[in-house]
Amino acid sequence: MGTRQLTPGELQGVLQHVAAAGFVPGVLGEVGRRGWGVVWQGNVLKPSDRLPAAEAHYIRHAAGVPEWPLGTSFQDYISSIRDVVLDSRSGALTSTYYGFPHLTVVRRSLDLRGPLGFAWLLVEYRVGLGHWVTAFQPRNLVDAIRSEHRQDVRWLRRPQ
Repeated sequence: MGTRQLTPGELQGVLQHVAAAGFVPGVLGEVGRRGWGVVWQGNVLKPSDRLPAAEAHYIRHAAGVPEWPLGTSFQDYISSIRDVVLDSRSGALTSTYYGFPHLTVVRRSLDLRGPLGFAWLLVEYRVGLGHWVTAFQPRNLVDAIRSEHRQDVRWLRRPQ
C-alpha cells in the first residue's frame, strides 16, 4: 500500500470517499443469532434470514444486540458510520485483512455506545470492493487490530 505518508488533505479526501461508500449493494448477509427474534419490516427474523448487507449489519449491531443506543434507526446507524469516518478524532489505518487491502477507521464510541456496546467503534472498508464490510464496537480494539488475520498495519492517523 505504498510507503509515502498522506498529507492531511489527501487523507481527508480518502476519508470522504470511504464515508460515502456505504455497505456493498446487492450482497445479502445472514442476520445470525444476534438478529434472532428482531422484528424487521413486519417479519420476525431467524438467524438464517438473509438481508441486504447494510440491513444485516444494522440488525446484528444495533437492533439485535444493542451496541448502538436503544432506538437507533437504520438511517441513524448508517449516518453514524459516516460521521465516525469523517470525525477528526478518528484514527485510520491501512492493512491487509484476510488477504485483502483494507482501510480501517476507529474512534471512541462516545455517544454511540449502547447498552451492550464497547468503548471503541471500528469501520472496515475493503479497498477492492470500494465499500464498507462491517461497522461494529469490538470488545477489545487492540485484539481487533492485532488479529492474526491482519498484516502490514500502518497508521495514517492515530485516534484521539
